[in-house]
Amino acid sequence: MAIILRTNKLLYSIRWQFAVIYLILVGIVFGLVSVAVSSLVEDYLVNQRVSALTKAANSTAVQVAPYLSDDDAGTIYDIVVNNGNDSGGRFLVLNSSGIVVVDSFSDLNGVKLSDREVNDILYGRNSSSYGFHSISDPSGDFWAVYCTSSIVHNGQIIGAVLYSSSIQDVVNATGMLQERTLAIFLLACGIIIIISLFTTNLITKPIKKLTDVAIKISNGDLSQRANIRGKGEVAELAQTFDMMCGRIQNMDQQRSEFVSDASHELKTPLASMKILVESMLYQDNVPEEVYKEFLGDINGEIDRMNSLITDLLLLSKMDSDIVTINLEKVRISSIVNKCVNALEPIARERNIRVRTDLSDDFELECDPLKLRQAINNLIENAIKYTGDGGHVFVTTKHHGGEGAVRIEDNGVGMSPEHLEHIFERFYRVDKARSRETGGTGLGLHIVRRIALMHGGRVDVESQEGKGSVFTLVVPLVQHTEDIL
Repeated sequence: MAIILRTNKLLYSIRWQFAVIYLILVGIVFGLVSVAVSSLVEDYLVNQRVSALTKAANSTAVQVAPYLSDDDAGTIYDIVVNNGNDSGGRFLVLNSSGIVVVDSFSDLNGVKLSDREVNDILYGRNSSSYGFHSISDPSGDFWAVYCTSSIVHNGQIIGAVLYSSSIQDVVNATGMLQERTLAIFLLACGIIIIISLFTTNLITKPIKKLTDVAIKISNGDLSQRANIRGKGEVAELAQTFDMMCGRIQNMDQQRSEFVSDASHELKTPLASMKILVESMLYQDNVPEEVYKEFLGDINGEIDRMNSLITDLLLLSKMDSDIVTINLEKVRISSIVNKCVNALEPIARERNIRVRTDLSDDFELECDPLKLRQAINNLIENAIKYTGDGGHVFVTTKHHGGEGAVRIEDNGVGMSPEHLEHIFERFYRVDKARSRETGGTGLGLHIVRRIALMHGGRVDVESQEGKGSVFTLVVPLVQHTEDIL
């Protein structure tokens, strides 16, 4: 019980651990994907913007080059103002010393700039450069990109054009993308949590049901079944578990019936002996012949109890796999003749003729003592249930790899509803007649167990009032895998 309860707790722990681990893994993967996508989008937008601004700076540099060499500030101003109005940015034209010659906004004229983008052009001999700057002004803070392009005249760099434009829209778009990605991530996490809980519940639900059923069975309720349908491993396990439970319940029922039947069978002769003994004890002057009769009856009941106990011990050994098969090669005629000779006196008392036809004799590999006991039980059973003056016919025959002993009688026979039960323990077709003949109700069950131990079987045909035919079939050669 403690193991089952620990298993139940372990299932819940595994369920939550699985959900948390699954969520963490998906979160990490989704986070990495989100960062990668945001970076790719941001790089794409920035590169697009920088490329456009660089083209505008290069174009302006080409336009102002001849006028800068002539110090024509007015024309340069007109060009940068027009270009700035068209592109929505700010143009600054610097000379070779980094001093602003013309500013389209007219704020930085005469100011020397030492920004990296300017130095890359004037002192680094690069044709273009760009960089990002955080700008603060009365309208608010924003990010801007500086794109610079060299002004070349007669093969010499005589200055630079700095094109400044806000890139805050790209920053905002990227931020919005990240916010939406975060929102999608949180939503996805919520969905993942729900799905993972549902999935783990779907997986662990049949296992929990199996655990609950196992707990009820351990408490003694053997009628419980999981009843889990499907094609998965858990469903297959549950179906196997239900089959096992069915067999356990059947075995428990058989055990209960066996104990009940055995108790009843042992109690009956004891009750008979008690009545006989009390009759002798409490009666005076009982004739000697009556004493002898009662003692004879008591002796018969003792023999019956002894036979019953012997059969019960044999069945107990068979059930616990204590009985082993000692294989020998023998002729079937030898075994049958020993059985017939031993039972001939009983048959003769009731004027029953036992005939044999052993012309189809054969050699087989078997346990002679056990096979003799099975054949003896079948012949003895035929004699018991055959009326006075009847006959029992025993024949042998072999075909292929099997040998058969057929016992036919013209006794009382059985109706069809009894045939499927006659090999069960303590089953009797006619209980009153069985007690008269001293039967224990275990003979045919022992016969079938011995046949199964040899890898064989017992067939029966019977008609009520006409007799019965029992056929014991066993392999001529025993194989290890055939022995139960």
